[in-house]
Amino acid sequence: MATVTRENIGLLHDKITVTVSPSDYSASYKKGLRKVAETASIPGFRKGKVPESVVNKMYGEKIIYDEVYKTAEKGLKDFMAKEQINLFYQPLPVSSTLDKIDLTNLKEYEFGFEIGLRPEININPSDIKVTRYVIDVKEEMINQEVDRIQSQLGTMTEPETVSSDEDLLNVVFAETDDKGALLEGGIEKATSINLKHFAPEFRKSLLGLKVDAVVDASLSSAFEESERGPVLEELGLDKEDSANANRHFKITITKIGLLQKAALNEALFEQAYPGREIKTEEAFREAVKSEIAKYFAEQSRKQMHDQIYHYLLDHTEISLPKEFLLKMLEATDENHKTKEEIENMYPSFESQTKWSMISGHLQTAENVMVTQDDIKQAAKQQLFQYLGGQAQILGDDNKFIDDYAERMLKDEKFVQDQYYNILADKIFTSLEEKVSAKEEGIDIETFGTKLHHHHY
Repeated sequence: MATVTRENIGLLHDKITVTVSPSDYSASYKKGLRKVAETASIPGFRKGKVPESVVNKMYGEKIIYDEVYKTAEKGLKDFMAKEQINLFYQPLPVSSTLDKIDLTNLKEYEFGFEIGLRPEININPSDIKVTRYVIDVKEEMINQEVDRIQSQLGTMTEPETVSSDEDLLNVVFAETDDKGALLEGGIEKATSINLKHFAPEFRKSLLGLKVDAVVDASLSSAFEESERGPVLEELGLDKEDSANANRHFKITITKIGLLQKAALNEALFEQAYPGREIKTEEAFREAVKSEIAKYFAEQSRKQMHDQIYHYLLDHTEISLPKEFLLKMLEATDENHKTKEEIENMYPSFESQTKWSMISGHLQTAENVMVTQDDIKQAAKQQLFQYLGGQAQILGDDNKFIDDYAERMLKDEKFVQDQYYNILADKIFTSLEEKVSAKEEGIDIETFGTKLHHHHY
C-alpha cells in the first residue's frame, strides 16, 4: 500500500505526497507480466509460451508504469476518503519521479499533489442589516396609469385633417437637395410620428393638412435637438454627426390617426380588472392604486434581495487559498492565457467563488430546493412574457403551454440559468423575515437610484 503524507504550504493550501515502494507494486507487476505472456502473440514463439524475460523487455516499462500509477491513484483516493477533506477542486498533480524506469533495479516513486481546502462558513441571518423601502404612491402616478389604461383600451380613429398634438401621423421621408429636388439614391423611409414630437413652429405648419399633403423641411427645422436622435436613427443616420441635421426631406402624410381614449365607465373597469365588479371611478382608482402599490412592493422586495446579496458578499468572512486557485485556473485553462491574464481575472473569479460558497451554505441551512416543477413554471412564465399583453390568445390551451415548458426542460442552458435564478430567489425569500430590516419611506425617483443588478 502506498505511503501518503500531508503538509501545509499556505493558507488553506496543502501538499500531499504519495510514495509507492517496490513492495507496493512488484507483485502486481509480476502478475501483469504473466498475464501478457499467456496472451501475447510474438513471432518465433507459440502463444502462451513466450518467456517472461522477452515479455519484460518488450512490455515491462509500460506494465510498471501502469501498476505504479494505479497504486498511487488508489493510495491518494483512500487517503482523501479517510481524511474526509473538503476540497475546492480535485488534487492538482505537481510533481512525479516516474520518468525513467530501470527494469533491473525496481525503486520507489513519488507523486506530489496540491489541494485547496474549503473554509468553514458561518452566517447568522439576523446579523444581515437591510432597509425595506416603502414607495409612496402619488396621485400623479394614479392619473398616469388611469390615462395609460384608457389609451390601451381606446380605439383609433382616422380624422380628415391634422388637428391635435395627439395625432399619430404615418409619413414617408424622401431625401431631397436644399432646393427640394429628390436625390437619386437618397433615403426613403416610412415611419410613424406623433405630432407633438415635431418642433413647435413646424407643428403649426402641419395643422389642417390632409392625407397626401407634402411638406419640405430640413431635419433641424422639423425637429428640436431633443427629439431628433430617434428620427435620425430611424432614417439610418448617425445621430452623433451634426451634419445630418441639415439633410432635407419631402415629408408626405399617408395616414392620420387619433387615439380615442376609452371612457371611464363600468365596461372599462371590467376590461381592466375582470371579475372585480368595480362600479365607480373612485373604486377604479383605488384598484389602480392597489396594483401600483403591489408592483412597488415587489420592486422593493427585489431591491432588498439585492441588499442581502451585497451584504453577504461584503461581510461574510471567507478566506480562500489564492495560490492554489491560481494554479487551478492555469491548469484548467483551455485558452492558454498568460499568468498575468489569469491574475487579472482572479478578482472576478474570487467574487463568483465566494457567492457560490455562500449560496451553497445557505441552500443547506435554509433547506432550499429547486424542483423540476419550479423550472417548468419559469418556462411558462417566460412564454407569457414573450406574448406580453397577448397572453389571452392562448385561452385554455394548456397543452400548448405544457408542451412549450417540456421543450425548454431539454434546453440545458435554460435549465442551468433558471436553476441558479430560482435558487437565489428562494434563498433570499427564506431570509426576508430573518434579516434585520428597517422600513423607510421613499419616493420613486430616489428609489430608482438604489437599484442594482446582482449576479449569482
